[in-house]
Amino acid sequence: MPFDDKVFETYRATIDRRDLLRKEAGNLRESAQRLEEAGAVAQADLVRGRIGPLEEEADKADEHAEHLSASSGQNLARRLRSALKRELALAQADAAQARSFKELDAGLEFDRRTAGGSREIRIGNARGRADQRVTLASYSALIKDQAERTEARLRAMAAFDDLWHRAEKGLYPEPRFEPPVDTTAGPSGVTADRVDGLAEMQRLVAYVGRQAQAMLYLRIVERMEFTAIARLIGRDKRDVSALVLSAVDSAAAFFGYARPAPEIERLNEVLALP
Repeated sequence: MPFDDKVFETYRATIDRRDLLRKEAGNLRESAQRLEEAGAVAQADLVRGRIGPLEEEADKADEHAEHLSASSGQNLARRLRSALKRELALAQADAAQARSFKELDAGLEFDRRTAGGSREIRIGNARGRADQRVTLASYSALIKDQAERTEARLRAMAAFDDLWHRAEKGLYPEPRFEPPVDTTAGPSGVTADRVDGLAEMQRLVAYVGRQAQAMLYLRIVERMEFTAIARLIGRDKRDVSALVLSAVDSAAAFFGYARPAPEIERLNEVLALP
């Protein structure tokens, strides 16, 4: 049966409370032993008197967790172990990335809460440590599976990136690190190139949808990691990967690098009927 996230979160909170109570009881037991060794027997007895209620509360929490698991029909303990394993792997990846950043002379720190920590980057080391540079990942690196890294998708990603900067140029104070664009304004104060870009962006949104445009922006322009996008939109990382590829495929069809999806071709056939 499908997992109930609310039940799982309740189960996890109950297990966390049980472990915290047992840890506190263990600390009190050690404190009582040290007090007794120091000759403070009365104080040791008082401390030991607090251990029993804590252990009783821990046992109740354990029983409640077992009841939740049994009544839900799910193996919540195994799911919790898997979640803790994923979190540990993520923490280890963060630590490994942090170590690689600390080797840079720029003294960069890796933190997933920052923009830099949530973006796909590459560290270049062509001429030694002193010349290491951090750059955004290439389009091909944004598609992890090589089998899914088609020419049409890569060209569509490049076309969307170029279109975004043509349409949105002039909105940012210092675009010196972005692709170069012509910002020479005409008599109206708006460049003809930007007007064309905005019009084409509107046609793209009408074709792929607003959500697909947002996914293209987050992954291609911002170079956000799948994990960061998943946190932002509240979806699973695997769902984000599928949404991004679907958006790229729609963009490829819009730019003429790939055929439209079969359902769109069928709709076009229906709408074309007299």
